[in-house]
Amino acid sequence: MTNIFKIIQSTAAAVVLISAVFMSSAYAAGPSTRVVVPDRPQTPASGGCYQIAERLYGPYTMSFCLTNRGSYRVSGGGLNCSGSLTWTVASGRTINIRLQRTSCGGGKAWSADSMSCQGLGFFGSLVAKVVIPDVPGLSNLRCTYTPSVHSYKPVTVRARRIS
Repeated sequence: MTNIFKIIQSTAAAVVLISAVFMSSAYAAGPSTRVVVPDRPQTPASGGCYQIAERLYGPYTMSFCLTNRGSYRVSGGGLNCSGSLTWTVASGRTINIRLQRTSCGGGKAWSADSMSCQGLGFFGSLVAKVVIPDVPGLSNLRCTYTPSVHSYKPVTVRARRIS
């Protein structure tokens, strides 16, 4: 009986030793494992840079880029502002844009306004219904620009793709 007990004891010790070796190597591989993911989802067909065709609230011209790190630029009337924006595509149809407030220098700033845009024209309306990454970008958008300052009213503007 003692021989059987010694065999079981040595087998159990071997199992514990082997388990410890495998677990330590698995643990060592765990923390060093890296998973690389994109910074943001791929830019859909609406991505790119646009120039607003109309002047905003007097002398101001505006352009914006719907890229991974969105940006906008406003100039005119003595202002020269560059800021960042965030954007999302809602229901595959509407591009919602939120401008971040940015300093323009000289004690002036551009407010944290928002825009809601949709593709213009037949092709734009088809793409806007289902955003497909492999189609050419939308060339024109119709946007409702909504200022955060309540004394200014929302305006509808057209944005032409420039890149």
